[in-house]
Amino acid sequence: MSQTKEPSLKKLEYLSLVSKVCTELESHLGFGDKVLAEFITEICRKCETVDEFDSKLKENGAEMPDYFVRTLLTIIHAILPPKTKSKSDKEASKKDDNAEKLSFPALNIGDSKDRVKELEREIEMEARERRKRDGEVGDDGERDHRDRDVD
Repeated sequence: MSQTKEPSLKKLEYLSLVSKVCTELESHLGFGDKVLAEFITEICRKCETVDEFDSKLKENGAEMPDYFVRTLLTIIHAILPPKTKSKSDKEASKKDDNAEKLSFPALNIGDSKDRVKELEREIEMEARERRKRDGEVGDDGERDHRDRDVD
């Protein structure tokens, strides 16, 4: 029975940590995104020092103030200690950089201006289709106004 509780407890601990990181992101940066919190947590678990964590964040396009990076590292390491690296692990980590990029494929998509415009068009099209489907907008793009007889 302890074998079933242990993974559940670890999962609960991990979710609690992600929630805490989300809260910190919300209070310091103004947004709390669960996926970003999980990503930051995984990066932090692979780092042992603040400088290493800060450089990994910057490699992934996350520029954050030093005090905030230190706070995140402290919170994450308090709940989930870092994975220790041996010399062979350090050599393997160089090879794992490609594996890490593959494990988060959506984060590897470059956001060029063309890609941003393409995403905006997709969002607009989905919104129009949803409004059409819900009967809010007619084929001409105008709202349907239906007169109702009032007795």
